[in-house]
This record gives sequence, C-alpha cells and structure tokens, in this order.
Amino acid sequence: MTRSTATFPGVFIALLAVLPAFAFTVAPARGQADAKRTAADEEGFEPLCNGKDLSGWVKEGKAGFEVRDGMIVCNGSGNWPTWLRSEEVFENFILRLEYKTFYGAETGVFFHAPLHGRVSEVGYELQIGGFGQLGRYSTGAISGAAAPLVMAARHYADKEYDELEIAMNWPRLKVKLNGQLVQDLDCSEHELLCRKPRLGYLGFQDCGKPVHFRNVRVKRLPDQVRDQWKPMLDGKSLDGWTVSEKCSATWKIDDEGALVSENGHGYLISDEPFRNCEFQTYIQTSHLANGGIFFGWQTGKGRGFEVQIEDVPDSNDPTGSIYGRVRAKVLPHQQGDWVLMQVLLNEEHCAVRVDGVIVAESHEMGGRRLGNISLQMHRGDSFIRWKEMRVRHLPSPETEAE
Repeated sequence: MTRSTATFPGVFIALLAVLPAFAFTVAPARGQADAKRTAADEEGFEPLCNGKDLSGWVKEGKAGFEVRDGMIVCNGSGNWPTWLRSEEVFENFILRLEYKTFYGAETGVFFHAPLHGRVSEVGYELQIGGFGQLGRYSTGAISGAAAPLVMAARHYADKEYDELEIAMNWPRLKVKLNGQLVQDLDCSEHELLCRKPRLGYLGFQDCGKPVHFRNVRVKRLPDQVRDQWKPMLDGKSLDGWTVSEKCSATWKIDDEGALVSENGHGYLISDEPFRNCEFQTYIQTSHLANGGIFFGWQTGKGRGFEVQIEDVPDSNDPTGSIYGRVRAKVLPHQQGDWVLMQVLLNEEHCAVRVDGVIVAESHEMGGRRLGNISLQMHRGDSFIRWKEMRVRHLPSPETEAE
C-alpha cells in the first residue's frame, strides 16, 4: 500500500487557498438576492417629489417648504398652523419616506387630512419630535389618540435619517419607524379614530423648525368607499336642489364655486331623498349667521330634524347641536373660519362632528324616515357659505330586506 506523502499542514494550507475563491463566488449571490427582495418590496411605489420643485403639492398658508438637493425641506418660516399638502386625495395607501429633524424640531405627517380646519383633529397626524416617556404626543404617536408601542426614533444628533412607513388599509393602520412596529390599530374600534374621514390629503406640518423629508413615495391600495360618496354641489349651479316656496333668502354659487345663502329666511331642498347616510360639508358663516341642515324633510309633511348652524357659544343651540334635543357641548372653531361638519345617521343614532370633535350625539332619534336634506338660512344681514358637500348612503331596513 502506498502512503500519501501529503501532511496535515499541507492540506490545511491548500484549503485556505481555495476558501477565499469560494467565498468570493457566494457573496455576490447573497447580495443579488437582497437586491431582488428590495426591488420586489418597492414594487408599485411612486415618487411624490420630482426633486426639482413642489409640483403636486400645495402650501396652505405661508408654509415654509421648498425643494432643496432633491428633498422636501421645511425651513420653519411659516410655523403653525401652516402645512404642505398633496394635490391628490388618498384613501388606502402605503407611504414611505425618510426624515431628519434638528435640535428642538417638531413636525407631523398628515394623512386623510381635510382642506380646512384643525388638520390633526379632523384627520390623522403621525407625530414627529419629542422624547421621553411614551405618550400620545411622542414620536410615533397618532397625535392625541394613540401612543406608540415603542420608542423607535433616532436622536436628532444622529447623522442618519429616520425611516417611516405608514400603511392605511381601512380599518387597519400600521406604522413602522426604523423597522420597528410603533402602531397597529383597528381604526373602526378606536373611539377617537372611528369617525375620522377615510379620504383626505397627505401632508407635512410646519412647526417653526427645520425638517428634511426625502425619498417620499406612495403605493396606492384598492379604494373601499371613494366611489360611494356622491357630490351634492357641482360648483356651478343649483342642479339637484329646489328653493322652497316663499323663500326670502338668496341662494347662489359664487365665483369660487361655493354655495352662498344670505339675507333672509328659507330653504334649499335636495331632490334626492335619504334615510341612513353619512353627510359632510365645509361651512363658513358671517357674524351672527343662523341656519341649519334638516334631515328626513318631507315637503308638506314635516321638516324632520335639524343640525344647527349658529356660531354663538352662548346660544341655546350652537353649531352642531341636534336642535331641541342635544346641545353641542363645545364650539371648537372660530367664527368666520371654514370648518368641516360631518353628520352620521343610522336609524336611532345621530352623531355630529365639527372640526374633528363630536359635539352632539343621540341614540334616541326615533321615527327615522326617508326624506330630503334641506339647507336653511334663517337670518337677514348675514350669510352662510357651503362647499364640497357630499353624501354616502348607508344600509337602511328597506335595502337590507331586498
């Protein structure tokens, strides 16, 4: 038998010579797999900033936003309550971005945001800025509603950007910050989130300090309710409405496309009847204006019930009151401001939300019936303006029986 002349050290040295070459062939394959996963994970996302200017975005107020070095930069010159919003309205989506804060900076990322009113109350704000204990205003919180699950933000002194992902697919809301899950909510079961609009703008808040946003991108998810909302005003005419008899008030569409009721008493009645529904409109009133919105109106048979419009805090029925039944508990806006009013009707239940606050609610409406929506003007030398009025039918006993 012939013995091998190779020694153990010799074999070991030979293996060492081979292993680097083997490792070199394996590493690129692993890197390619990572790249493929990243590409697949980013499939369907579209950039929301062109890297040159704010095309696709609108400044609300004197918001201090600009595009610099391909990023959306807030220089803080506008301060609260100014903000930057998308031109487009979103329902379900995944939003991804990176942000960098500096000393003392505070801001927020808005979604399902309204055109007017207190954005963080009416819609959603993902809070950015602030350290310390977990709370409803710490970084990663849904402002005022839900504290983050963990503190995941980097310190402002770090050079790295924070990575944020907001995934809204009603009713589920998930938020990740630097790869950690900070929110996992069923919005339909959350008392402060269940009444928020399910459609709205994306945006960034200007709180007076510099913040940088980069790689802002969005993936649209299938809509659920967008097509169920029906506009009630076309911004050009009173089509779909009838002025009541003996009406002394004037009803017209102004140059900005808003409906204006002024100087007198009378009603504007929808041609289409409703029973259970969600209704919303922006309203703006002059000093001491008085009016309302009637539901279940049947001409010649009864006016149904009224949600009051009167921006007088000491009124028996200030704005948002279910007239004669439930007085609005607070007047959350200033007279003369545009404000969003939302009304939910579902058989015995009626809830009124003004500027993001439930101001009146009843579970004993009784006698719900099919009827028209009727707008009221109830005072001379004053006006009420209305815009972006829309309604969404909800199931009623008759439709459920079918």
